[in-house]
Amino acid sequence: MSITSLSPREIARRRLLDTLRREGPLARVEIGQHLGMSPASVSELTASLLDEGVLVAEEGGDTLPGLIRGRPKVRLFFAETLGSVIGVWTGFNRIELRLVDSAGRNRSSRHIEYPLRNLEADALLDVLAETITTFARDTGAPDVKAIGLACQGYVDTRDGIVAWSPVLGTRDLPLASGLGERLGKPVLIENDASAMAFAIAQHDPALRVGRTACLMIGDGVGLGFLLQGELYRGARSGGSEFGHVRLRRGGPQCRCGGRGCIEAFLADYALHRDAQLIDHRPAPTILIPSEEAMGALVTQARGGDAALLQLFREAGEVLGDAASILIQTLEPDHIVLCGPGTRAMDLLRPSFEAALEVQTIPALRSLTTIQVVESSMDLLTEGVVMQALRELDLDLARLKAA
Repeated sequence: MSITSLSPREIARRRLLDTLRREGPLARVEIGQHLGMSPASVSELTASLLDEGVLVAEEGGDTLPGLIRGRPKVRLFFAETLGSVIGVWTGFNRIELRLVDSAGRNRSSRHIEYPLRNLEADALLDVLAETITTFARDTGAPDVKAIGLACQGYVDTRDGIVAWSPVLGTRDLPLASGLGERLGKPVLIENDASAMAFAIAQHDPALRVGRTACLMIGDGVGLGFLLQGELYRGARSGGSEFGHVRLRRGGPQCRCGGRGCIEAFLADYALHRDAQLIDHRPAPTILIPSEEAMGALVTQARGGDAALLQLFREAGEVLGDAASILIQTLEPDHIVLCGPGTRAMDLLRPSFEAALEVQTIPALRSLTTIQVVESSMDLLTEGVVMQALRELDLDLARLKAA
C-alpha cells in the first residue's frame, strides 16, 4: 500500500504512528509537539486508534520533564497483540534471526551457521524458508505478519531481487517473491548497510536531520545514506555499492571481481589476507575471518607488531580517502563510521584523520560531523524489522469501515 492512497485523515494517523515508532511511548501533548497538531486533533486521532486496539494507554509513574507538576501524563504505546515480525540477516554462511512483537519489543533471537554460498537459488530459498518457519515455531511467534531480510550486495528493493551478493552463490535471486511464496507472508528485503543505517538513526534523532552517510566496515564495506531520516535509493530502489568504488588502479583483488575497490583494502577479509602474507598466520577456514581471528589480529597490532601497525595505518588512510569522497560528492551533514571493523578504530584513527585533512577541501570538511558508533550485527535485523513494522503501519493507518 502506498501512502499516496491514504486520505488526509489516514495520512495524519500514519504520521502519528510513525512518530511513536521513532520516538517510543509518548503522551498526547508530546505527540502534538512532534507533529505540530492541536490537542483536539491529537485527541481525536488517538481515541480512534485506542478504540481499534492499535494503541494502548498506560499511566506513567512520574510527571514528564518540562510539564507542570501534578497528575502523571498518560503515555501511549503500540499494542503487543497485533502480531509479530521476523527479521533476518544473511551473512557469509550464517543466518541471524530476530522476533519482535507489534510494539517493536525484541522477543527472541537466534544465530545459525549454514553453507549458504554453496546453494542454488531454489535450494537457498528452501533453506531460508525452513529456517524462518522453524524459528517461528520454536519461539511460539504469534501471528507473524511479515518478514524483513537484510543481505549484503546489490539489493533491488523495488522488484525484491538480490542482483548480486558476495555471500551468495547465485545472481538475480527473486528473494522477496520466492520467499514470500514459500512462507505465505509479505517479505521486505534491504541491503544490510542500509538496514544498519536505518537502525542507527532510530537511536539518535540528530541523525534524522539533514543528510547522514553511514559507512559500515566489517565483512565488507557498505554505505547507507539517509535524507531526513529516510533511506535514499537509486533508480532501481537499491542502496549504494560504495565499497566497490575503485580507489587504486591495479590494487588488490576484491570479491566483486574487480581490483583496487575500497573494500579490497579495508574489509576484514582484506586485512586478514594481508596479515597472512606478513606473518604466515593460519588461513581462515572460510573466506571471511571470524571475530576471534580479527580480535587476535588487532590485539597483536596493539602489542606493537610493526608490520601489523603499518597494515592498519594503510587501512586508516583508505578509510580517510573514502570519507573524503563522501564529503566531496554528497556533502553530508553527518558521517557515521559503524560496523565490526570499528573494533580497530584506535589503530585506524591517526592515518584516517591525516588522510581526511589532506584529501578534503577544508570548506566542505567543516560542514560534516564525523562520529564512530559502536554497533553490533543485531542492528542489521533491527533495521529490517523496524522497516517492516512501518510498512504494516500503513495498513493500521487505514480507517476501518463502520
